[in-house]
Amino acid sequence: MVDIKSTSNAVWWIKNPSQQRRHSESLGNKFAKDMTDLFRNISLHAYNKFVDSGLLSCEKFIWLCVHVTILCFMSVALTYTWDQFVLQHFSINLYDPLYPVQNVPFPAVSICSNNRISRKAALQYAQELSKLDPAKHSPDYYMERILYFNSFNYRHDRLEGHLDFREFQKFLDHYGTSDNETFYNMLKVMERLTPKCEDFILACMLGAKRVNCFEEKTFQTKLTMYGPCCMFNSNDSYRERTYRTRFSGSGMGLIVVMNTSHADDMANLLSMDGYAVIIHAPNRFPEISSGSSLEVFPNINEETFIALKARVLDGSDKLRSFAASHRKCYFDDEVPLANMLVNNKYSMSNCITRCRARSVMALCNCIPFYTPLSLVDESDGVPFCTLGNIECMQQYKFKWRNVLTERTQIDGLEREREEALYCTECLPSCKDVRYSVSAMALPIDSYTFQKGLIDRGFQKNHTELSVVRVFFDETTSPYYMRIITNSWVESLSTVGNIVSICMGFSMVALLEIFYFVVKYLFIALKRYVTQNAKPSKWRRRLSRLSNGNEPLYICP
Repeated sequence: MVDIKSTSNAVWWIKNPSQQRRHSESLGNKFAKDMTDLFRNISLHAYNKFVDSGLLSCEKFIWLCVHVTILCFMSVALTYTWDQFVLQHFSINLYDPLYPVQNVPFPAVSICSNNRISRKAALQYAQELSKLDPAKHSPDYYMERILYFNSFNYRHDRLEGHLDFREFQKFLDHYGTSDNETFYNMLKVMERLTPKCEDFILACMLGAKRVNCFEEKTFQTKLTMYGPCCMFNSNDSYRERTYRTRFSGSGMGLIVVMNTSHADDMANLLSMDGYAVIIHAPNRFPEISSGSSLEVFPNINEETFIALKARVLDGSDKLRSFAASHRKCYFDDEVPLANMLVNNKYSMSNCITRCRARSVMALCNCIPFYTPLSLVDESDGVPFCTLGNIECMQQYKFKWRNVLTERTQIDGLEREREEALYCTECLPSCKDVRYSVSAMALPIDSYTFQKGLIDRGFQKNHTELSVVRVFFDETTSPYYMRIITNSWVESLSTVGNIVSICMGFSMVALLEIFYFVVKYLFIALKRYVTQNAKPSKWRRRLSRLSNGNEPLYICP
């Protein structure tokens, strides 16, 4: 007797054979019919040409070539749009071309005498060293060695005599250091030797009014790149002004009369006969190599007109949604370290000064005496640079004069890129004021001392004078705003316009394609689940049939 349960492969052995056949045969046909229906009714342009029964095969091929060409063109256009428009999130736009100049902070003005060592102060210090010397060298001997201190101001020339520097510094470390000092205090000595502001600043006017030159709002002795100098408006005292005190015009700004007598000269800063005037923001350390500071050199017997032009740059608060590394600027309240702030203001130049000082500390184990300690972290126990460190500072001067905030490969500048100072944490400020200057000089004879600024008797006794005028050249300044150029709305509009022009694309077409894709993903998922479930189901049924637990039904 034949066991039909285990040997028959007839159709009647398969459960519902007509349904199985229809399912396997109709899935491909159904997909083809749905694709045909999609191409015939989709909202995109000319896709119905592919399924138009009235067109020949060659005509359909031509339409295919047209669609492929347009698709390639659209891809290239979207690529250029993405690179040049969508990824350029930020821009700087002219917000107000006539911004009132009285709303612009007046800059700080640092005046440094070309003579960096006072002969009178040096003689007094040499006499003190002569008394402390066991060898009893004369004061003239130490006057020659005090000139070594001017080596800190030579930033470009190669210095010789490092052995003499070290020998003199050994003497100073032993005899020139006070009992309460661990290291030789170079800053205190240079503050003592530098000419005092009262010795060369004679008279001041501000806003056409005579003012006291040495009060809190005017000139104070502050540190600069040249050491202690006379700094006007160091505390940003003239940030808020009125229309009458906008300091616009040569007669309404800052006027300083200076004595340029050479009687007290000992060590010149530059090969010139005059002063160094540095224009900078009040919250920035005046150092030219760090950027944002401008320098002018008035000569003796000349009246120098320094005309200022300001450019105000502001940042929208919407920029805070982007990281500082992406938008390439810092707000004052988001700098990485608190010691980057001066008067609660951040500036890139202060950050570079701090970065350079940290590099000097790492390479030469000292801090330049002219560097503000408020900008340097972990400075406790680190001495000021002395004559013994001159050789080390000369060795790395190329590195400290070339600063990079990011590395870029430029042919021909490989050495500069590898040896430069790398300050990755220094970014521009999102809110900033940048100044530009133009200088003009006239003979001092053309100057008329008005309103008793300097009496005639003084003018006769002091023929070597310099007059400096610092003022805003115009009553207005441009106001720029850094904004987000491309929000998601602009990006969607730009991309949508290109795709719509090329393909007639719309949200309706997107929904049609989405529906078609989701429908067949659901069918594929359902088929996958069904196929994985069937083997176990048939195995259980075959097991029951083989055990005789389930009757066999034979289809007619």
